[in-house]
Amino acid sequence: MIEYDDIIKESPFIVNHLISLSKTHDYYINKYIKNDTDILPSQYYMLLFLYYEMGETQSDIAKACLMDRSGVSRAFKDFEEKELIVREVDETNKRAYKITLTKKGIETAEFIIQKEREWDRMICEELGISHEDLLKTLSKVSLKSLEFNREQF
Repeated sequence: MIEYDDIIKESPFIVNHLISLSKTHDYYINKYIKNDTDILPSQYYMLLFLYYEMGETQSDIAKACLMDRSGVSRAFKDFEEKELIVREVDETNKRAYKITLTKKGIETAEFIIQKEREWDRMICEELGISHEDLLKTLSKVSLKSLEFNREQF
């Protein structure tokens, strides 16, 4: 019987390796999210976005996280109940809310960031490459892919 490892080793396509990397990363980070935080794996990107972009509106967060506004609104209701965020009316647009993390929200985000750094460190050590060099290479690949799609479509 062929093993998953063999499929990856023998795959001639970059995308198969990227999918495998993404899936194994999700498995790793979701374990910590489920066991050690009050958020759901589907809320991960919103929480980290808020950590880095505090004070953004729900609409901006929905766009940035590629989610619909109702999904973000439901997640933020859950975040409020768990005391991870505070929603305040935007002074420039009374129909919008600016979102900020509470102390608990910041601590949760920092815990996840710590786990992300552990993951990155493990990958880089295994490859014998610096984090910066790996990011440069992945950035080049990602930008080339975007450029290719923009030229083709």
